[in-house]
Amino acid sequence: MQFDVYRNTGKAEIYPLVLDVQSDIIGRRKTRMAIPLFPHENYKGPRAERLTPILVIEGQKYVMMTHEMASLPEKALREDVENISGQAVVIKSALDFLFDGI
Repeated sequence: MQFDVYRNTGKAEIYPLVLDVQSDIIGRRKTRMAIPLFPHENYKGPRAERLTPILVIEGQKYVMMTHEMASLPEKALREDVENISGQAVVIKSALDFLFDGI
């Protein structure tokens, strides 16, 4: 579901979590648009705050790597961690910035 966070079961261990950002109104598909989440404590260098906001999942801070969004097979999103729809404004703002520069 949109704004559900899942454990990353893929090979990119650098991103322990991924965020499903695809609208649920689209219906069931075999893929979902997801954004990798990077542990804030490991993030080095400058950060574009609008593009890569900090999200809190299970009490831990993660950087939303919006510019690395990708389509993932729905079957890869099986270990649900938390729904963060309460942070939807920040998430949508990052997506707006990515696509429209606003």
